[in-house]
Amino acid sequence: MRQLIKNAVVVDGSGGNTFSGDVLIDGEFIASVGPYIDERADVVIEANGAYLAPGFIDVHSHADLATFMPQGFKPKVLQGITTELVGLCGLGVSPLPKHLQPELRDRLIIGNPPIDWTWDDYASYCQSLSQHGLEVNLSAFLPHGLLRYQICGNSHFPMSSQQRHQLAKLTDKTLAAGARGISLGLIYHPALFSDKEELLTVAQVAAQHRKPLVVHVRSESDEILEAVQEMVAISQQAGCQLHISHLKLIGRRNAAKLDSLLALIDRHNLTFDQYPYHYGSTTLFSILPPALIRTYAPDELMNALNTQPIRRQVKDWFSERLLPQAGEPWDNLPALVGWENILICEVETPPARQWLGQSVSECARQTDQHPVDFVLDLLVSERGNVRMIDYFMDEALVERIFTHPRGMVGTDTIFGGQIHPRVSGTFPRIINQFVKHKQLLPLEQAIHKMTALSAETFGLRKRGKIAPGYYADISLFGADFSDHSTIEQPDAFACGLRELWVNGCRKVAGGEYLETRSGQLLHHWTDNRHL
Repeated sequence: MRQLIKNAVVVDGSGGNTFSGDVLIDGEFIASVGPYIDERADVVIEANGAYLAPGFIDVHSHADLATFMPQGFKPKVLQGITTELVGLCGLGVSPLPKHLQPELRDRLIIGNPPIDWTWDDYASYCQSLSQHGLEVNLSAFLPHGLLRYQICGNSHFPMSSQQRHQLAKLTDKTLAAGARGISLGLIYHPALFSDKEELLTVAQVAAQHRKPLVVHVRSESDEILEAVQEMVAISQQAGCQLHISHLKLIGRRNAAKLDSLLALIDRHNLTFDQYPYHYGSTTLFSILPPALIRTYAPDELMNALNTQPIRRQVKDWFSERLLPQAGEPWDNLPALVGWENILICEVETPPARQWLGQSVSECARQTDQHPVDFVLDLLVSERGNVRMIDYFMDEALVERIFTHPRGMVGTDTIFGGQIHPRVSGTFPRIINQFVKHKQLLPLEQAIHKMTALSAETFGLRKRGKIAPGYYADISLFGADFSDHSTIEQPDAFACGLRELWVNGCRKVAGGEYLETRSGQLLHHWTDNRHL
């Protein structure tokens, strides 16, 4: 089918100036772009001066299971996203043998909706996605944390040479099957126990496949420079591309490190992504000191947290009377941001839902407890399955990071519970707040960071630009394109998106969300025979 979009303000993704013109779609692809196109078309869409841009590319998402969930990708689609990269932070759902899935699912940070997992490796996961049908394009990274768990279980000991050999084989197999790259999440159990030799092993396999290493570094606060330098050294030794996930600086005492951090990124030609909020969301379990997690297996840890000696020790850690050992970075959130800036946003059991949306300080006041006792009681009652929202840095720093030319955009989507506003609002927030109101960057540069730069960085061929021969992943939005999701109303969808095409098929028409499933699995082949 041929579709002709008339009289749009075209922002083509290249970073060049906008221009008034028309775009002709023929099947899956863009056939023609120009100031005036007078060709036969089955459908003509009048843009009336609205902005026409490439579909947005979410380079950091945990929507690995969204395809199988009732609401699917609707919150993402309505903000103009046509491509999602998943399997980030070393977290994900494949590859993992069937017999190991129950325990992992029981504490899966990215959510565990009640669906059958019909897969056990990358290929069968992709097959399940294809059978269900994709609303948007999807490409998955290989989560290193799953491989470590598969090989070492919950052990905190370094891998042996034999285990590293097994790690290399599993990594090679999944990358050869088309995974986009390797992701690391070095604050999460069990990946936080990985040493240099283990990380170098996966980095070397990534280099062999000419695929990137995408990293949630060991520290995003006091030792962030050292944490990034650790990964720079490993990636350079291996010879692989390095990308830093959700770049941030946690705690006001670390704000002065931003110049050094950005200089480090420039010096080593690193890339990074971020979301346009000064608050994040992850598992509350991650605030516990690594030394404690190292000492106990997960089930044993829940029992230990009920004992008074351990509670006194945890209070000493959080108050910084007790410091972690050298070489073991830790983002001590209570000390860095304060309990008043840590909110409960997801729990497992109905009785605990009374705490949703409230800060730890307020919850502790209501229960007449010390904040540490409240948090530990909650973690025990919910078996560690609690998610938080944390205010980690000043908005001015978020904005400054956004202006850096090597940065791109990711929502860091986690579904379930009281979702973070970034799930529904990331991309329109950038356009409405950062571009329109604060004028941090021209629209053309912002769109480039959300489209072509992402496609070029991660090898998404023929995507990210409005140009002949490119896939017709296209968004059309008006001047009213904006986010509405807040912490108080996190489920509010973005508005102002008029049309959205995924591989030439309309996913949004006249502002209405459609059930169309025209997304594709975007495997990353490095063998030219697959291109």
